[in-house]
Amino acid sequence: MSYDDPLTQTDFAAFRPNAEVVRYLELTRERLGLRRDQMNVLDWGSGRGEYVAWLRDAGYNAFGAEIRQEAADRGKELLEARGHDYARVITTIPATGETDLPADFFHFVFTHYVLEHVADIDAVTKEIARVTAPGGCGFHVYPGKLRPIEPHLFMPFVHWLPKNPTRKWAIAACLACGIEPRWGWLAAAGFGSKAQAYYDFVMNETFYRTFREVRHSFSKVGFVVTPVSAEHPALRRLAVLPSALRKFAVELPVMMFQTVEIIVRKPQVSRL
Repeated sequence: MSYDDPLTQTDFAAFRPNAEVVRYLELTRERLGLRRDQMNVLDWGSGRGEYVAWLRDAGYNAFGAEIRQEAADRGKELLEARGHDYARVITTIPATGETDLPADFFHFVFTHYVLEHVADIDAVTKEIARVTAPGGCGFHVYPGKLRPIEPHLFMPFVHWLPKNPTRKWAIAACLACGIEPRWGWLAAAGFGSKAQAYYDFVMNETFYRTFREVRHSFSKVGFVVTPVSAEHPALRRLAVLPSALRKFAVELPVMMFQTVEIIVRKPQVSRL
């Protein structure tokens, strides 16, 4: 399966949503006392629309927003084959980040490995805040800034380096060792072309941030932000530790070096 190809029925049959996205979606729905068909859900950065199709099939009133029109179009045929109106449920995000989606409409807005691709996170959080209904929630999953393996190239530590030729040399070294994502569209490319393509990707399409930076962006547009990654089962045994020690010795390192999951909630009376 390649995300550069159209979304097929075979691809979709193999798709499994993130269990935590679904869990927090259901917790929000139950808290709001809504039926699934009343639950307005937005996948911000919906790509080919796998989540939108899955959620609509499951009965939610789900929509997608995607900045890359060509990526969204790769899911058009499948969405329409499953009875979903592509033109109505998928919105293109303009370069400004300001969509024509209705304000205060979505009870649940989520991103799944999207925020690390956002250059202007403040524009995104501002728009997400605008379209989220008072009392609504969001769930956002993104890689920790110091995760040892770059999660798109599978190359160790290259994203720790400055965005300059040093990073390109590290990418070339990994490539020489056979470490690469093996993107289909680069299958026939030579060594130099691959190294340049991978370098261009991490330079132009990845923007890793600390939890504090992400929290600040959501907080200043009115959301209450709670980290949930530290609730990983492997860490629950450490609940006996004093809260301050747990936070600084366990929770913050997890959010720096692993996957970060946050739940954000828009107060019933918006602070915007």
